[in-house]
Order: sequence, then structure tokens, then C-alpha cells
Amino acid sequence: MKFSKDYEDLAEIIVSKFRDENFKDYLEQKEYCLQTSKEEFVKLFENMAEDLAAIEKERFEFYNSLSTEQRDTLDKLILKSFDAAAFNVLREIEENLDEHKSIGLTINGKPVEQISNEFWSGTCFGEYLMWLEQKSNYGKYQH
Repeated sequence: MKFSKDYEDLAEIIVSKFRDENFKDYLEQKEYCLQTSKEEFVKLFENMAEDLAAIEKERFEFYNSLSTEQRDTLDKLILKSFDAAAFNVLREIEENLDEHKSIGLTINGKPVEQISNEFWSGTCFGEYLMWLEQKSNYGKYQH
């Protein structure tokens, strides 16, 4: 089935903003901590406010204390959290739209309801699971 530009744009925006951009930021922070020596790390945060430096130190020590297997598990938990948040927000928006007409989504200036006939699952939040497999840089939905 060929999807409309609005459908494709909605899928790309939802996956990018709820999942991929956030997970990329998390991975960059993690990799920075793993690739920086303790000496380099301490130097970088010498002039930082004490409370912010303490947060950075805590992250550095945490990531470096984990085994590779534990880091992989943490990555999956982080993805699961992003996915659950997106799913819940989309469901809440859709349910409020159906019940109260008080909240909704638009894409390219049109209400999402105008493209809902393209949703295989029948709902925007159900479609999210399919969009992850098709559009995410980080794989399918994490259970």
C-alpha cells in the first residue's frame, strides 16, 4: 500500500522526536563517558559548577561500572521507556480526541484524523509500533 505524504511525514516526525533523537543523545553521553579517561574527564569539569560536575561524575562512574552485557540491557530499557512514553502520549491524545474533542494532532496543517483511514492498526498509537520497524534507526519496539 502506498501511503500519503502526510502519513509518511507523521511517521517520521513521531519516530524521530519521541525515540531516535533522544536515544542518539543518550548513546552520545554514554559513549563519551566510556571513551574518556578518568584524568581527561576530571580536567574537563574542573571549572564547572559543583552540582553539575557531580552529576557528570556520577554518570561517568555509573557507565564505566557496567559490563558490556549490562550496558546492552540498559540500552534496551532506555528504548523501552521512550517507546512506552510515545505510545502512552499518542494513546492519550487519540482517546481525548475521540471522547472530548479537546486535543489532537495535525500534520502539514491537517488534522491527523484525515489520514487515519491509512492506519493499518486503526489508531495512531498502534501505528507507532509499525513505524519503529520501518523508520527507526534503533530497531523495533522494545518489550
